[in-house]
Amino acid sequence: MLAVADGTVVFAGADDTQAVAAETNFYGNVVIIEHDARLDGQPVYTLYGHLSQPLVQEGQHVFMQQIIALSGATGVADGAHLHFEVRVGENSYSSTRNPRLWLYPFPEKGTVAGRVVNPAGELLDEVTVTLSSVDGTNIGHTTTTYALGNINSDPLWNENFVIDDVGGGGYKVVVQIGDVRVTQEIVVQQYRTTFVEFVIDPPPPTPTPTPEP
Repeated sequence: MLAVADGTVVFAGADDTQAVAAETNFYGNVVIIEHDARLDGQPVYTLYGHLSQPLVQEGQHVFMQQIIALSGATGVADGAHLHFEVRVGENSYSSTRNPRLWLYPFPEKGTVAGRVVNPAGELLDEVTVTLSSVDGTNIGHTTTTYALGNINSDPLWNENFVIDDVGGGGYKVVVQIGDVRVTQEIVVQQYRTTFVEFVIDPPPPTPTPTPEP
């Protein structure tokens, strides 16, 4: 694992006695860095979880792309992978931001961020968003919106979905809730973030039949 930017290690080790997520023994071996750069005066932290072995210690200053740990499957994990978080304002599980808005795209790729809201402007949760290439030259993408829990929208974007590493070009973006389907066309530019907003009025929930006495 490589540090994403210069900073100071504020946690390195197992989370069995100190909860760095919603509970202890969740991310296993963890490294958390408070970065030298701030966002609008607020501290910025990155978290690296499920590590097999941290290679740094608390209080150590590290540099961008310095090796800080080995990946693993400690904590609650189905297999070896990296859990990566960005936290803004304070080092807490409730201060997370979507890291896809912070990661530089792969070569010749861009990012799509957006919001799906109801007519009152309220973010809608767990709505499927699909991107399909207009001319078929790029692969499609599918994601689900978030509006509840510990994923916070960025104050600049106020988004509730992000898709990264999207090939440059034209796309149809489709949102569907029940029989209500809304489509927009966008152009994704390389190394840029394209924003799209959907206002959709969800159909009322199907009433549950009342059992006969």
